[in-house]
Amino acid sequence: MSALAELGRTLADLDDQSSWDDAHKRIIGSYLASSFAKPESVSKYVASMLAPKSFQGNRTTERGNEWEPLLLAFAGAEPNRLLIHSPENDRFAATVDGAIAGDWFGICETKLKHKQVITGPTPREVRQLAWQLICIPEAEYAKWVWGEVVPDETEPGGWRLRRDPQELTFTRDDPRIVAAMELTLCIAPLVLAAYDAALTEKVPF
Repeated sequence: MSALAELGRTLADLDDQSSWDDAHKRIIGSYLASSFAKPESVSKYVASMLAPKSFQGNRTTERGNEWEPLLLAFAGAEPNRLLIHSPENDRFAATVDGAIAGDWFGICETKLKHKQVITGPTPREVRQLAWQLICIPEAEYAKWVWGEVVPDETEPGGWRLRRDPQELTFTRDDPRIVAAMELTLCIAPLVLAAYDAALTEKVPF
């Protein structure tokens, strides 16, 4: 059993796409939470939850999935497919890319950057990490691991790493994480309340 499964807070398994989709209809996941930048934009976030989900990925997202095992291995992380909810609120949940077991338990998020040279996560990506740490308080830190790929027709798939994978470690007391936690935790209850009202009282968005 994986370290995350042992927490006993699994809502769904991504290998069962139907149940995973059903679970996501009632929760705030880390991708949605990462968009929570302004409290005054609650209606926009609720509209996103209510909108039909038709995006099934594209070649860019597929490529990210293809490179994810390498990036997780670089970070020493175990792959994860489970949607885990917060012990404080079962409608706050996240599917992290990986977990790092040991004396210092952590979670891992991977990103593949196409034709870019970067030094760290965007504000939205920091909010995503912060939300994952909210949902998994047992994790003492989050690793953000990325690979920068450039076109190369001589390589399988037509892309290669520009340099070795890179990683940054964010502890819970990192000021960026603390600020992102405060912001997302301020907005998330408002979004859920408005979302529930839209479903039960047919409040338009």
